[in-house]
Amino acid sequence: MKIGILGGSFNPAHLGHIKISLTAIELLNLDKIYWLITEQNPLKSSKEYLPLDLRIKKAKNIIDKNNIEIISTEEKTKSNYAIDNLRYIKLNNADQFIFLMGADSFISLDKWKDYDDIIQEFPIAIFNRNGLDDQVINGYIGKRYKKFRLNYNSRGLLYEKNPSWIFIQDFDENISSTEIRLEK
Repeated sequence: MKIGILGGSFNPAHLGHIKISLTAIELLNLDKIYWLITEQNPLKSSKEYLPLDLRIKKAKNIIDKNNIEIISTEEKTKSNYAIDNLRYIKLNNADQFIFLMGADSFISLDKWKDYDDIIQEFPIAIFNRNGLDDQVINGYIGKRYKKFRLNYNSRGLLYEKNPSWIFIQDFDENISSTEIRLEK
């Protein structure tokens, strides 16, 4: 099976997460999406978090049988770093995986623990957000890994070689968990 992993705080989960997931299933010929919900993003303050059990409950309420499964591996890995949890999933499954992320996450990827390892070990699909095209393509990570970027028509190669990444530019979702929390 081909499975996309969309990691994040899901604080709370929203229709933008659904849209990324369904678009990834269609464009990348995926069988399923895992929402890998972190208890605490190492780059964010814990003060801004809804309780994990509430975030999981809200996520379950919106997935509606869309080939999306909620998983949490942090208790097993004893880590909230993406690389540790991605490796755990890959090590314990025979499936093929692709890491899905919004453009905002990709442009800050160089702040993540062992980000080079993520890029080397997992194909990545980046979905545009808030018109961040230029920052994805010309930012530090985009430039550093420019030669590994696949064009849209070559997306099938994502599963054949690493590193590889694709930027879904014509996707532009502006829903933000932060904005949702502020509206309440």
